[in-house]
Amino acid sequence: MATEPEMWADSARPKDFPAPQETIARIAKATHAFLAGETDLLEVGINERSLTHHLAVHIAPYFDQWHTDCEYNRLGDATKNLPRPEELMTSPDDTSALTIFPDIIVHRRRTHYNCAVVEVKKAGNRRGLDLDVAKLRGLTMAGDYDYTVGLHLIIDCARVVVADVVAYRGGDVDDDLTAYAQGLFIQ
Repeated sequence: MATEPEMWADSARPKDFPAPQETIARIAKATHAFLAGETDLLEVGINERSLTHHLAVHIAPYFDQWHTDCEYNRLGDATKNLPRPEELMTSPDDTSALTIFPDIIVHRRRTHYNCAVVEVKKAGNRRGLDLDVAKLRGLTMAGDYDYTVGLHLIIDCARVVVADVVAYRGGDVDDDLTAYAQGLFIQ
């Protein structure tokens, strides 16, 4: 597994800051509750924004004293930006930053304490997949955001299951955390 980011040594770090495995376990429990409790929404094929909103509602109680937000694009008072990924550039001159709206984040607003970022795709939807991966890589790497863990969930609405999950740490896929997450999410 990836080494812990420097902020884990921060003496001011909130005492209730969960370790990556605990974060994944909490989100897995919330996701199972979401899948069990929202079958009527899943069966009608709601759009991904509605899906992530309802999932965030289920995640929030597992992170007392933390904020769970959808499409939150702020870093303090500034806008969240990542360098534009090469595959999303329209020309070699297009080097501007990309304003991002993560699907779900667990964080403490107006601080640098960022617990989890979750990107969700419905099974079969490949549109925006590269952007999801770019966001997860950028938001979990050391720097402005430093999210402790990122999860990419693929939800099969027809079967009402998580079809796949990939975990990110330190700006890259973390194979050990991915295996751990798959054991919790995929049944």
